Amino acid sequence: VQTCALPILMKIQENWGVLVSQTGSEVIAISQEIGFLPSLLITNNLAKIPENNLRFFGENGVIIRTIPFRPTLENYLFPELLEKSLITLHGFLRILPPEFFQYFRGNLYNGHPGLITRYPELKGKDPQVRAWEGKYDTVGSVVHKVTEGVDEGEVIKSTAVPNTAQTLDEMFWTLRNTSLQAWKNFFEDTWKFE
Repeated sequence: VQTCALPILMKIQENWGVLVSQTGSEVIAISQEIGFLPSLLITNNLAKIPENNLRFFGENGVIIRTIPFRPTLENYLFPELLEKSLITLHGFLRILPPEFFQYFRGNLYNGHPGLITRYPELKGKDPQVRAWEGKYDTVGSVVHKVTEGVDEGEVIKSTAVPNTAQTLDEMFWTLRNTSLQAWKNFFEDTWKFE
């Protein structure tokens, strides 16, 4: 389980919310790169977030809300989330219900650890394992708009590197690093916070 050290307090971006099912470490790493934290973190798997990461979010003023592991539409329909102009998904292992798009009018983006611009077969679940098993020459990650189709939205940023992974763990780390770079590029080039 990956954790992080607590840095100095960071700026909160009030109009940014995140959905996570994993440790929250990607959100912390991105925030440290861009200098801003989301004001709201929604998780459907609180037990997966290490205590140190929870403390980091709390001490920096991020509001944390828990929804059921298998959320229904109603679990997403609260003003704190729907009023955000930007929601990003980081390892959020759930497909948003199609009706969600009738309520949320902001911008919604997902990070996907599979180079779907080149290998569309890597859309969906467990792209890291499939990239490893497929022995692709090039691997990478994308940030794409979220639509009703799984990983079907327009790709906004992508990062690709030669595949040098010798183990599945190395593949996970490679794709984690390309994901962080794709997000960093997204926030630097596409969605800048003031």
